Amino acid sequence: MFVFCGGGCKALIQAVAAAELVNAGLIPTHIISSSAGTCNALGFVENPGVVGAEKTIRIWEDYITSPEAVYEVHPFLREKLARLLGVVPQATQGWGPSGSILHDFRRASKFLPLVTSFGLRMPFRVAVRTVSFVFRLMDTFASQHKSFRRLMQAPEIQEAFDEMDKYFEFRRMKAFLDPFPLLTRLGEQIDLRKVLASSIVWHILAERYEDGATVVFSNKDSDLAMDGSDDARSRKAKHDLFFSRIRASMALYPLFEMVELDGYRYLDADLANPLPVEEAFRFGCDTVFMFLNVPRKSVCVEPHPLRDLVELNFRLRLNERYLHHRIKEAQAKAKERGVNLFVIRPDETPPGLGLLEIDSKVIEFVKYHERKRMQEYLENLDAHNLRFAPPIN
Repeated sequence: MFVFCGGGCKALIQAVAAAELVNAGLIPTHIISSSAGTCNALGFVENPGVVGAEKTIRIWEDYITSPEAVYEVHPFLREKLARLLGVVPQATQGWGPSGSILHDFRRASKFLPLVTSFGLRMPFRVAVRTVSFVFRLMDTFASQHKSFRRLMQAPEIQEAFDEMDKYFEFRRMKAFLDPFPLLTRLGEQIDLRKVLASSIVWHILAERYEDGATVVFSNKDSDLAMDGSDDARSRKAKHDLFFSRIRASMALYPLFEMVELDGYRYLDADLANPLPVEEAFRFGCDTVFMFLNVPRKSVCVEPHPLRDLVELNFRLRLNERYLHHRIKEAQAKAKERGVNLFVIRPDETPPGLGLLEIDSKVIEFVKYHERKRMQEYLENLDAHNLRFAPPIN
């Protein structure tokens, strides 16, 4: 089994690593994916084996070469930004009551309460709100039922949203970005008929927003099954349904819009369940490869207040610590059930590769270094089996 986790454009690392395993003859019977990992899984599932591995890398090389190739500004936000920019006086407009200055002043005055709120009130409360939010974030990750919904409903977050919504109507906005460019290219490059008929069982994770539950879709779901009686319209409907489930798994809200299915809203499960340990051991596979995009060195064991203040990225750092905890859980399950477990993660993340940051040069850099690293990894594969390794501290 391959387990592909999220990470945005950093998922390139797992794509190269997994391709090297397939090239070495390690072809999965099951794949679990969420977030950007779902994009990677498409190629491997469509054509199990070397052909699918090569296609996955080729998609990155040809179509995911810049942020603009992945997303564009959401139409609603584009409209709001256009209105906001319209407040700025234009040099070509006239002067006086019938010109631009008075008109623009009136428009700009609408935003004075917002400026007052964020410029005067918020600084006096930001320290208290920050501490409160951090503790709420820690509580979210410590909870047995973690969910993105619980985090976003924090009073600190809602208050900020309410303040800004008075002027920008953000509650009407479904997302900041639209992944239309990437989805269009995936739709053109991937044959969903082959994905549905694949010998690989693909388990696609998404979070149901209403209750925070992790939902598992599959290319073998009964409502996607096709037989000789299906006409063209029925086949298209099933393909559209399946692609909607793929989109739901990749819907990194609030950057990307949630996907509504059967009256529920679904989004990227990676924040609530960044390492699906329970799902990985549910299907009876004797060997599990988990691909992470978080470098080993990024999980700091000992805290340092000054350094942690400089690196004030609470969500990422807590998520890294949580991943470390989940790897320990996975190792314990592997030992208990006699499952070979390999956790493959990079030594470091190269500059220029981030959540929504990528270019052709960094793609070539990752390909070269990850292939070299994986070749060394495969030379002594048994040494990396966590089933037989000492318990992780």
